[in-house]
Amino acid sequence: MNRRALAIIGLAAVGSAAPVLDAGPPPAAPAPAAPVSGPAPDVLTIVKAKDADTPKAIGTCDPAQAKGAQRIGIAHVNDLQARYSDRIAGKSRYAYVAAYLKLLKTAQPTLVLDAGGDYEKGSIADLRSNGETTRQIVQAMPIDVRTLGDHDFGYGENVVLRDVRLSAHPVLAANVRHAGESAAKPLFRPWARFDVGCVKVGVIGLVTQNRGADDQPSSAPFDDVFQQDPRYGAVLEREAKAHRAEVDVLIALTHLGYADDLTLARKHGALVDVIVGGHGGDTLRDPGVVLHPPAKTKTWIVQAGHFGEHVGYGDIVVSSKEPRKVELEKYRMVDVDDKLKDADKAIDDLVKKLEDAVTPDAQKPIGKTNAAIARGKGMVDVVWRAAKEQWQLDALIVGKDLFAAGLPKGDVTLQRLYDAMLVQKRPAGSTGTSSIYVQEIQGDEASSLLRSFQPRGNYEWSGLQRFDPTKKYKIGFDKRAATYPKQLFGLASKAVRATFAGELIDVVEPWVRARAAKGQSIDP
Repeated sequence: MNRRALAIIGLAAVGSAAPVLDAGPPPAAPAPAAPVSGPAPDVLTIVKAKDADTPKAIGTCDPAQAKGAQRIGIAHVNDLQARYSDRIAGKSRYAYVAAYLKLLKTAQPTLVLDAGGDYEKGSIADLRSNGETTRQIVQAMPIDVRTLGDHDFGYGENVVLRDVRLSAHPVLAANVRHAGESAAKPLFRPWARFDVGCVKVGVIGLVTQNRGADDQPSSAPFDDVFQQDPRYGAVLEREAKAHRAEVDVLIALTHLGYADDLTLARKHGALVDVIVGGHGGDTLRDPGVVLHPPAKTKTWIVQAGHFGEHVGYGDIVVSSKEPRKVELEKYRMVDVDDKLKDADKAIDDLVKKLEDAVTPDAQKPIGKTNAAIARGKGMVDVVWRAAKEQWQLDALIVGKDLFAAGLPKGDVTLQRLYDAMLVQKRPAGSTGTSSIYVQEIQGDEASSLLRSFQPRGNYEWSGLQRFDPTKKYKIGFDKRAATYPKQLFGLASKAVRATFAGELIDVVEPWVRARAAKGQSIDP
């Protein structure tokens, strides 16, 4: 990335161009800040939980109407996963989401909630900017409150701190603590209050666990510094009991998945009116409802799919009579597609500006195929041919399940190529699960690995099948195979000591460009 691009997105032009921590509100095109070196700064001087910032007023309260039943709107998204490079009629998907959210806000006082999962696995600009393009775009969206998902920790500590520090809206995480904070001064706000019209609304944020290179839940702290507490029910009860009396409506904003949301609603939901969830990618067109006898109160569970493909919206109705009664009415799931006529110009312009600064040819063809290439084995073959030529590998062991998609027939843009091999950093702050690790292995050890190889239906061994025991061979493994080799190679796994070489896109992109320069297609 050149210095001009770094200046546009507000990154220091040093090292890996990791975002740095600066002061003040996020400008549209921030100037480069000085690089951070050495140990992480004291987080308490960077991010402050500003209780004075709430309650935030959304809309106005007419005292004449405050005595009757009150009606407000809630709208929600989750697991956006940097899909702003998706185009609908030539405009960013996020531009349509933003326009619709603003339309809802003009109709009545409406609280917009984001249940986390905004970073990674989407735009190539997100990957190449270390998440900075995503930060700027998400913080420009008409969101009132947000929690974090596991992907939001993917780029590591400094990126998370920068995100929280510069966010104009509260970022909630009641069950996450930083190793450098004190109990009296938490890094993350556990809850926030909003006065929506005449209704006082409290929101509590809950975050799911880290994940390992095998994509399984892990108790390890995010990037070794953000410790997550998996006792969701205990944390929710603690915060709900502390703040229930302050509000008319209490919402749990969670990035846990529907199963955990349902457990919370059944066991601890009597204090919570609505659970706005994420993480699982479930599209709940009808809310889940849990009844709490004998009081006959209810807890609703809502979730809006993923990738900004849907927006959930409904009315919260609060009775002024005792006992308190809260209802969720007129709930609907709106599909974000070409049937939505309006797109927010400011968001669309920002997306294209940041894409142009970081990946100017993301939406332009960089190669082509003569026939569609299938997800799985077809994409493994593409990676093998690229790695063989670019990195001079003799063999490659890669999981067929690493690929999000295949490739279509015809022109392939850089963004479309990346869509097939998305990067998700597992554990948070490390390399992607789809990254390639390489080592030189003696021929006899390579033969032993091949004899012991147990593909388990997911893995492919590409390349040489015969090895001279007196020679060394260059062999690549995907991160999962390199991290947990015993699952594939049994006792022979002790020979695997590979080191990081690059992400799938890092080896495939230059190979595709090189073939295009010679007039060659991606497929043989």
